[in-house]
Amino acid sequence: MGIILHKPVLRKGILLYRRIRHRKGYGVHSPFVYHLITKVIEEKASYYRYNDIERIRKQLRYKEKLFDIPVKTTNRTVEDILKQESILPKYGALLFRLTNYFRPQNILQVGPTIGLSTLYLTSYAPGLKCISLENIPAYTSISKWVYANYARTPIDLRTGNLKESLPTALHDLGNVDFVYFNTPNEQNTNIGLFNECIKFAHKGTVFVFQGIQANRYMRELWEMVCAHPEITVSIDLFSMGIALLNKKIHKRNYTVYF
Repeated sequence: MGIILHKPVLRKGILLYRRIRHRKGYGVHSPFVYHLITKVIEEKASYYRYNDIERIRKQLRYKEKLFDIPVKTTNRTVEDILKQESILPKYGALLFRLTNYFRPQNILQVGPTIGLSTLYLTSYAPGLKCISLENIPAYTSISKWVYANYARTPIDLRTGNLKESLPTALHDLGNVDFVYFNTPNEQNTNIGLFNECIKFAHKGTVFVFQGIQANRYMRELWEMVCAHPEITVSIDLFSMGIALLNKKIHKRNYTVYF
């Protein structure tokens, strides 16, 4: 009699295998990538800004009356939006560690974040240049409040269709040091968005993609990114992907349990 594994059980099994097979830099021969995995991605130290940003997340749950949210008619509260759209603390902390390590000056965020991802991206230092492209107007009032009250650097928030707003944002930045994609619902436009961004990338640019396993479109995007001739290092964290353009490193794709 065969054993039928339900999806939750199968997923736990896959994650356990990944944890055993891909952890602590196992099998990584590049000193740069090994250091990135063990000292940045897997770092356990808690920075003070983590707690600061998570306190803001808690505040938002009680600030319903401050925001003009058209989606109230669908019975979605701010807390509902936070649960469904905002970055998890674990991945927000990783964004902070990545920007703190690579020290980008020009940061581009593509896709909705409710402002919290932006704080994680830009909190490592003041005086940065950051453009945040929001394609869901209903969330704009939340992001504006977060930026106005807690951002360490001015955030240029732009709302509208990503395909239309991205070229202008890239032109205004001149070049991009760090790009964070949160676009699992963009479907067929994802690849075009990435191809536009890479025109403004340089050898030190870092791309981070949220939800690379969220759906077929994100999996196709991640496969294309890994295969792109300009990308030399790609790191698959299952729910997030990191891609680098460091020409000094031999092209290779890595899988890391995170």
